[in-house]
Amino acid sequence: MSETDDDTAAERKPNTNSVTSTPCACNYLQRASDEPDNPIVFDAKLNEYHLAHIDGAATGRQGYSILRHCPWCGGAAPRSKRATFFANITQAESRRLRELASGLKSVDEAIAKLGAPDEDHPNGYAGHSPATDTQPSVVNAYRFLRYTRLSDTANVTLTDYGPDRGLYVSLESKYIGEPKT
Repeated sequence: MSETDDDTAAERKPNTNSVTSTPCACNYLQRASDEPDNPIVFDAKLNEYHLAHIDGAATGRQGYSILRHCPWCGGAAPRSKRATFFANITQAESRRLRELASGLKSVDEAIAKLGAPDEDHPNGYAGHSPATDTQPSVVNAYRFLRYTRLSDTANVTLTDYGPDRGLYVSLESKYIGEPKT
């Protein structure tokens, strides 16, 4: 990062969900993460503070939520390095992949054109519609296919929303690992 990048980075919001570019001034996140029994932890590799939690007593799985702001002063947490762990999808590659998947209307058409997917998740994506005054809450499961071998930088995911809505194409940056310094 150049000196100019450092100067402008302080003025930018640290993430798209931030409501401020003002950094945390009270150092609560740092102090809390230094306490072994506190659920706030710092991941130096990602430059992120996390709120550690256990996902249900039955599963015992551990997870975390990313803290984007200090809970005491409201200041922004440091800018994450998470994006540097993923490949950049160029505009040309995005266009090529979208053209490759254009016109596909069904899972069968996708498999016929692109071959067997690397992953097939019959109930892989759940869409949740909240209740309204006239309708109850609804959860729908949608099949999705993921192709990881079509690109060096992107995974192509096709979500099947059924015959009325068709296939939705999304491109996800591939994980490339920790940046070399």
